[in-house]
Amino acid sequence: MTDGGTRARALGELITAVDSARPQLIDRWEATALIESFGYTDARIRREFGFPDTAALGAHVFESLADGSALPIDTIDAPEPAPLVTLASSVGASLVYALPWLITFVVERLRPEAMRLPGNAGPPLSLALMLSLIVSGGFIQAICRRGQFYVGFKQPGLAALVTGYLLRFGAVAAIGAAALGMFVGWYFNLFAWPYLVLWADEFLVLCALWMTCGVLAIRQEHWRVPLAFAVGGLAFLAVRLSGRDALVAQMVAAGAVLATAAIQVPRVFVDDSLDEQPGMVPLPRMTVLLYRTLPFFWYGTLYFCFLFADRFAASASVSALTGAPFGLRPQYKLGIDLALLTFLFAAAAVEYGNIRFTSLLTRSMRDPFEPGDRTFRQRVSRIHLHVLGIVVGGFVPIAVALAAVSRWLLPAQPMSVWTTLAIGDAGYLLLALGLANALALFSLNRPWSAVRALTAGLVVNLAAGYVLSHMFSPYFAAVGLLAGAFVLALQSSVAVRHTIRSAGDHAVCSVI
Repeated sequence: MTDGGTRARALGELITAVDSARPQLIDRWEATALIESFGYTDARIRREFGFPDTAALGAHVFESLADGSALPIDTIDAPEPAPLVTLASSVGASLVYALPWLITFVVERLRPEAMRLPGNAGPPLSLALMLSLIVSGGFIQAICRRGQFYVGFKQPGLAALVTGYLLRFGAVAAIGAAALGMFVGWYFNLFAWPYLVLWADEFLVLCALWMTCGVLAIRQEHWRVPLAFAVGGLAFLAVRLSGRDALVAQMVAAGAVLATAAIQVPRVFVDDSLDEQPGMVPLPRMTVLLYRTLPFFWYGTLYFCFLFADRFAASASVSALTGAPFGLRPQYKLGIDLALLTFLFAAAAVEYGNIRFTSLLTRSMRDPFEPGDRTFRQRVSRIHLHVLGIVVGGFVPIAVALAAVSRWLLPAQPMSVWTTLAIGDAGYLLLALGLANALALFSLNRPWSAVRALTAGLVVNLAAGYVLSHMFSPYFAAVGLLAGAFVLALQSSVAVRHTIRSAGDHAVCSVI
């Protein structure tokens, strides 16, 4: 294109296309990401529009849309799914993680010999599980969010490229963490060498497994991950019935789950609704990709750090008392495991509340409003309170039911178990509220406010749990969880309310 009028018309069409895809742009970086998702490269942009690169064109498009320079378009809103469908989808997403935890918990209680590990393999394997979720948690969020972003714009090929890049990045981070962990374990003599090798092997397999499951979640096809875990469960059962011990069965099961998940990955990036699959496109500019991904990465990492912070604090206290490298009091582990099981089931309420918040907020923003409009702020405030009510209304019945069933099935347990469960439930309820607030902040284009609230809560969780468990007993680590969750819920609530007060001037709905 060399004709000035033709170039201007093509540029106007591109601006209109960006406006149609995302009526409320966050910043020039998102405009750049959208342009790259359409298949534009630096060379093509220089040839067709005269801009030096996609970043420069993204800044121009963002400024043009801010000035109202886009051509008028007729938008057709996609029909929203029924609330019951949304609720069922949210429940399905939470069951992906809650059911394996429940099955493992029940088998450990009813058939402990089936799960008994040889030697001292238990502590390194438990540590590998928690650290693998912490190391891969950020990549899980980044992979899932960016994959959904490009798939939503009918660019499955670009989604595959981006998720492949993030998977490779995550693999390098996992290998580095495994090497560092083995060095720390050797230097401080935490485990003998065979158990260090076992830890590293399990850690790397689980990191690959969690990140692959993140890819399977891109299209929200919730049956894919349970299918992989079902195959792993059958593999575990087959190995145990053949006479092998639980350690071999667990390693084979983890490999089976990973293999089943990996086999499904190519289907995630095939869009059957397209008559012709888009051709290969270049990988987007890494600075743009990382800029848009970083808040989600820290959110995922901090989330799993928060979940396990009290266990690390309690284990450090036990280690100081007994000299054991890693371990928990059986009563504390039972109580906090039950509380975590409650949280995993109640996570459906958080997911459903987030979907409802986004849907209602988007619907409210379709109606015109003036900057500083009080009516609009009140409407968004009511939506936020409605979401918090959903979280409380979902969490409390599950906590009460699970506590009652546990007391009935485990009547001989000491009072310390039920005290830990009560404190853990209170902490996880506040965590659920904090996470609902954090997801609302992401929708309101305040991701770093969510990250700051999670960081503050995690610091309090670790510090209070460590100090109290060393001053009194390991059971006080649960108080650290409660204190950290309170800080998270409070700070995130303040951030949401502050954002809503300025909603008429700044906030936009941004689901990416």
